[in-house]
Amino acid sequence: MSEHKSGSMDIRAQEKTFAAFIKWVVWGTVISILVLIFMGLSNA
Repeated sequence: MSEHKSGSMDIRAQEKTFAAFIKWVVWGTVISILVLIFMGLSNA
């Protein structure tokens, strides 16, 4: 068994997954806020 070298693992797949997750969270938040604003304005 070889000795572990810190920082040598390929993490491109994890970085792409995390970036996609953050993108979906941002879009979901924006859509939720827009729906709440629309609901507030339509009841006024």
